[in-house]
Amino acid sequence: MFSKIYNLQIKICIVILILMKENSSYEKTLRKIVRNQSKMVPRPFSDIASIDWNNKTPQFPHAMIFPGYAQVKTVIHKMQRPKISTILSSVETSRSKATYSKMKMTKNNSVSSNELRSTRNVFDNVTHPDVGDPNNVLFPDFDLKNQLINTSYPGNIALETFYHIPATSRFFSNINQDASNKKEKEDLDNNTIIIPVPGDDRNLIVQSIFKPANDLNLKTDNALANILSPKTTVSDIDADNEKPDFILEEVADSISPSTYQYNISIYPYICSVIPKSKADFDALKKFTQFDVEAPWILKKGYWNRIFNSRYEYLMRNPKWPSLKVILVPRRHVDSIWKRSFDQYHNDSVNMIISNIVKKLKFYTNLTFQWNEVSHLSHWWKYANKKTRAGLRRLVKGGRLEITTGGWVETDEATSDLFGLVHLLIEGHQWLKVHLNYMPKVAWLTNSVSHSPTMTYLLSASGISKLIITNLHYSWEKYFAEYQLSDFVWVQDWDNEKSSTVLNEDLGKIGNDRYPKHSVFTHYLQFNSAGLKACGPNGDICVSDFDFGRTNINLDVDAYNIKNKSETLLEQYSKAGTTTPHNIIIAPIGGPYHYESQTEFDFQYNNYKKISDFINANRDIYRTTIEFGTPSNYFSSVFEKHKSHPTIKGDFLNFADIKSGNPAYWVGYFTSRPLLKISLRRLQSTLRTTELLFTFALSVNSLRRGNYSNLSTLLLRARETVARLQDRNVVSGTLTISALKYVHNQIVATARDCWHIQEVAASLLSARPDQNRTYLQKYVNRDGEFTTTFRTVAPGDQIYVFNSLSHERTDVVELMTRYPNVRIVDHNKKEVTIQINPVWKYTSDNLLKISKDFFKIIFVITVPPMTLELFKLKGTYDAVHSSSTIYCIDCIIDEAGNSGTIFPFNIQPIEIGDIQLENYKHRLVFDEFTGFLKKVVDKETNTEKIITIDYGAFRSSNENSGMFLFNTNVSRPLYDILQSYRIGSKAKIMIITSGQVTTEITAIYGRLLQHTVKIFNLMNSPLSSALFIESKIDLDISPSNREVEIFLSVQTDIVNGNHPEIFIDNNGFQYTSRVINISRRVESNMYPMTSMTFIQDQKHRLTIITDHAQGVTALQEGQLIVMLDRRVLYNDGRGTNEGLADSTTTVHRHYILLENFAEPINDFDSAFPNIEVILPSLLARHLANALNYVLDIYLIDKNETHYCYYAFLPLLKTSFPCDVAVINYRAVFNKQLEKTNSNSALMTLHRQSFTCQIDYTLYQYCNGGAMFNLDKILRYVKDIYKTNLVGTSDNEPVVDLDHGNFPPMELLTVRIFF
Repeated sequence: MFSKIYNLQIKICIVILILMKENSSYEKTLRKIVRNQSKMVPRPFSDIASIDWNNKTPQFPHAMIFPGYAQVKTVIHKMQRPKISTILSSVETSRSKATYSKMKMTKNNSVSSNELRSTRNVFDNVTHPDVGDPNNVLFPDFDLKNQLINTSYPGNIALETFYHIPATSRFFSNINQDASNKKEKEDLDNNTIIIPVPGDDRNLIVQSIFKPANDLNLKTDNALANILSPKTTVSDIDADNEKPDFILEEVADSISPSTYQYNISIYPYICSVIPKSKADFDALKKFTQFDVEAPWILKKGYWNRIFNSRYEYLMRNPKWPSLKVILVPRRHVDSIWKRSFDQYHNDSVNMIISNIVKKLKFYTNLTFQWNEVSHLSHWWKYANKKTRAGLRRLVKGGRLEITTGGWVETDEATSDLFGLVHLLIEGHQWLKVHLNYMPKVAWLTNSVSHSPTMTYLLSASGISKLIITNLHYSWEKYFAEYQLSDFVWVQDWDNEKSSTVLNEDLGKIGNDRYPKHSVFTHYLQFNSAGLKACGPNGDICVSDFDFGRTNINLDVDAYNIKNKSETLLEQYSKAGTTTPHNIIIAPIGGPYHYESQTEFDFQYNNYKKISDFINANRDIYRTTIEFGTPSNYFSSVFEKHKSHPTIKGDFLNFADIKSGNPAYWVGYFTSRPLLKISLRRLQSTLRTTELLFTFALSVNSLRRGNYSNLSTLLLRARETVARLQDRNVVSGTLTISALKYVHNQIVATARDCWHIQEVAASLLSARPDQNRTYLQKYVNRDGEFTTTFRTVAPGDQIYVFNSLSHERTDVVELMTRYPNVRIVDHNKKEVTIQINPVWKYTSDNLLKISKDFFKIIFVITVPPMTLELFKLKGTYDAVHSSSTIYCIDCIIDEAGNSGTIFPFNIQPIEIGDIQLENYKHRLVFDEFTGFLKKVVDKETNTEKIITIDYGAFRSSNENSGMFLFNTNVSRPLYDILQSYRIGSKAKIMIITSGQVTTEITAIYGRLLQHTVKIFNLMNSPLSSALFIESKIDLDISPSNREVEIFLSVQTDIVNGNHPEIFIDNNGFQYTSRVINISRRVESNMYPMTSMTFIQDQKHRLTIITDHAQGVTALQEGQLIVMLDRRVLYNDGRGTNEGLADSTTTVHRHYILLENFAEPINDFDSAFPNIEVILPSLLARHLANALNYVLDIYLIDKNETHYCYYAFLPLLKTSFPCDVAVINYRAVFNKQLEKTNSNSALMTLHRQSFTCQIDYTLYQYCNGGAMFNLDKILRYVKDIYKTNLVGTSDNEPVVDLDHGNFPPMELLTVRIFF
């Protein structure tokens, strides 16, 4: 018995000694890694290849840690309060010493010798030293004979059977950039690719890598050179004699993939310094000075005895000009609001247009104003030739004036630039083709917001006169008080004074001219475009002078004509005193008017009697009344007045006082965010469709397809997208029934566009003798409309299309059932991939990780407007590319039956603050909330306070609803996460760390999933950005009612006690907003459609979005971004419904942290308004990438033989860095079946960016200001410059520079091919 105990004790001692020895070896190895990382000197893991790394984690006793994984212990950070922090890092860097961490958890960057090479190789004689080569300076002592024990496979497997440790990588640099690596750099061969050092002027920037300048045959006169892609060589082919992916058996004459040129320049980025224009009034400054809580608001109107006294004085003043009233019959029509477009048209609008043609033909002096081209186009399709001819005569004679020319009237606050340009081109092209008509006046009275972007687009379309209404009640009073009914609206950046139609109409020459894109604007008094615009007591006109209501208003006869005429004339005369010239427009009509012919008769005959009576007694009344059009009004004004005040700025914050309290129409900036996101994705889909269709048309590829059917589908898609730009659709203020109709329209149009893309891309990439559509569109983004769900598998191929005009680096996500995959590009180079888990939140407050589905994530760099092929192939094991999961509340879904080995290593999250870092930033997250609280810039080693949080405004029961936003006075703020903060509910956190991305997700039940993602890339635009994803689910109504959820970003940026924030206008220009924190928050709410930023003298923080949202600030250094809202109250603004149908929505943002190249000096501080504030080039690039996502097409493994081109650039070279292609759309002939189109309209945008930001962006494009489209596009015969909408006379254009294509502006050219 004792001997047995003694033997057992001896065995226990032996085991303890063995464990102590292993632990000692482990401790020494760990200390070595920590010491190396603290010195910021990257060492290859081959230094410790002889160590047998076994995982001691209790949860995974049999797991193995492969070489390249650092076993992590928790450590105490002395620089913070004594708590344990978990540090996650995927990239080593040598830019600065770690501030918080003494160790990092890192993975091997790859699994094979080719894995981390560039996705595109465009240089000759560019090689990497092989792994295990004696000349390999990175891993000189790597030994392939070391063995590795793996529990996933039986027996011992040699390391070389698994994978090689990678050589130099584009995304994960192993070459240091400081002095410690000078010796290694000197030993590199001249043909070795050198990772660039920012700020190094010795080398020229070339296509994502550096190469010694002496290898580039550059011309010193223009500092530009073109580098061609190398031709295929035998050495590029696999050893197993497999057919190379990129060999072109027969190079067709249509497009040669080897002719794409890469521009390089000593000065690659041409920034802009644009002085601000001068104006008599700055609308933004003036608005901050208004008393928005004035006592007269309670009376529901500003008109008082003072205005009456002025009216009486002017009536007695013989110098006051006589009154001229222009009666403008019109009808307010809706395209989509409470009903569908077809219902509106068939039940009402169709009859109205027919009545217009009949009655204007019958009454020879009757006029009419029309604004909606979409309804006119639909009516035209079914009208007979005689009726069409009658409409043409009325338009040509000027009695029927079609204003604006837009397909619909949109909302100017929430619309994106592409949507605005598209609806104008669609409408103007239809008017030009069918009526040979070009509008000269715009009528924008249905929108409650007015943006300077719209006035610029009108000016660029040939329209120089504008009529608006619906301004903030403070503006309404101000304009009436100072008689500013007419003004010249100028752009903040427009300083060019050239000869324009407006200057000619006003007789301006020389320096007296108004700026080039000025628009003469008339404010229609009393915020009405109907009968209420007659005067301050507009209700009188509605009740007594709406003669279409025959059951209420009696006809004018000899007994009542004097009384009625004088009653109406009093209102007209009072309205005239709000103008400097006593000329007014009196609209006759409004919603639900002129549906019957008898209403035309009653309205015309009675107003004709009144006007005849007053005109006959002109000497008594000093008034002239006549029927006319908006053009007649402007002609009358121009005859009397030649000089008018100028105003710059916008009128985006609108409020009325119908209830005696301010009602701010700013809630719709955020209403129904999912609809706003879907519309933006649909516009991006249409844009890609236009591009691929036009390129296929230009190379005559469509001759092999059904051109007529594709053209019909494209025309229908154009019209639908333009129609969905209606003000009630883009603002999200539809009824439930109309919302379902819009959703169906979006899905149907997206499918049509996908079909056109599949056909066009298939024809472009296939052999010239093939016409099979073998590509399948792939769209799978959470929270958006998607294609038919499908997964990818080894053997499949994908085409990726970059629709931007510049090279882009982006992340591609694919869904698969097979994690054991690898991806190769068209050059047979392996692409770094990351396998991420697919999980879902359960009602048990757990995360269930799927064993059946996985995400493949990889980074690609694609040249502009290029189709690039990638192949999926099988591999032995997914462990090397699988991400590491850190989670406590995660379980594995055992319901799967795929039999796939679970590839992930799940580790617990240690207590303490969490750190994520890449080579650019170190992010610190609060352990209790999971939200970001500070960022360390590793280049400058500076710490920035950036605190992210979520909250909500409580909605009031008055003046709050679908349109309106009004906070609860007693409890304005509401903590939606309070139950989680106090501990009554538990949040869940999951961290996913891999070779491509590292992300942390904090889950607060079904209400909120907050994700922050960083990209582990070197020298990429994504490196400097933080990707924020907020998934909001308000659950089924009435849960979470009367809440307006927002994202709060609090920084240490000093932007004033009255914070100054900069917000874009429609993604076109940027406006400074000074937040008056003494006012109610509603008056400080503004729309963001692309980005917003705040700055001080050293730093700038930018938030970039992909849909319209409300933005404000409550204190210095803060940005409040509205996310979603649920308000069950009916705000009484027409919809008669609350906002209770909120659906799960995923909000995606980039947060960008930037430093000024030079701190703002005292001169700039003293004169802050002399220069237009612009975003950075990086912000522009990210905004474009977020707005226009990558297009992915799948090729089934059974149809891969149809693919002919593996790398297909559709351009010869890149556009300049500051030029973006808005659209490239084919111009169709009337007879689609007879001849193909031979021309297209290309709209370009000179996207200016600031010179003040310190650029570290590696975006490769043409750095010059001058360019020639003939050298960029293929198969171009002629290029003609036209107006924005392509309807003006064409003039040839060769070179484009800042002279004929200035910064900030848009340019449309017609290209013949």
